[in-house]
Amino acid sequence: MVLGSGVYRIGSSVEFDWCAVGCTQELRKLGYKTIMVNYNPETVSTDYDVCDRLYFEEISFEVVMDVYELENPEGVIVSMGGQLPNNIALLLHRAGANVLGTRPSMIDSAENRFKFSRMLDWMNIAQPKWKELTDLESVTEFAGQVGYPVLVRPSYVLSGAAMSICHRDDELKEYLGKAAALSPDHPVVISKFIMQAKEIDVDAVACNGEVLVMAISEHVENAGVHSGDATLV
Repeated sequence: MVLGSGVYRIGSSVEFDWCAVGCTQELRKLGYKTIMVNYNPETVSTDYDVCDRLYFEEISFEVVMDVYELENPEGVIVSMGGQLPNNIALLLHRAGANVLGTRPSMIDSAENRFKFSRMLDWMNIAQPKWKELTDLESVTEFAGQVGYPVLVRPSYVLSGAAMSICHRDDELKEYLGKAAALSPDHPVVISKFIMQAKEIDVDAVACNGEVLVMAISEHVENAGVHSGDATLV
């Protein structure tokens, strides 16, 4: 059972549909019947001949668990669909679903800013100063301490969705006016944005601790340009 990306936007774009289709094709080569859950009619993954069974439904915990319990698959793959499947990976695991690939607890450690920060500290990796967003006064005070620009984003998100770089108090206030509606269930965090920084992506697929395939890419533009808009080498 493969979860798609839903509608196209920052954090769940066309590359995730390519991943979902490639995943179903490889599963078929291995002799598995495939189930796709997605609800974007513009995707290839929702074509009638891509999978053995298609559920054109929203990618929410309730719907996915209903399909999982009905179909009783060997497992569910959340790593092909981007942010939406990531958001429910831990819930699926706790409900008894067999989540294949990266453990949901590890996905949660990457998504949750506090857990990710603790992991960086434990590994002695430097990170920009940051603080959980509580109220406008404390956030403005923090921005004054570290100096603008600052990066503001929801805590529980790996993608660039709902992220903003603020250079002044008025920009910060404008963002905070929108942020509550974007992520009501998770805190918003603010961190110092480092100017003239390089962004380097390291991607790898591993099995039982052994890296099977990997790639390293560097952004031509300085950090701050989303990967979807950046030039990579």
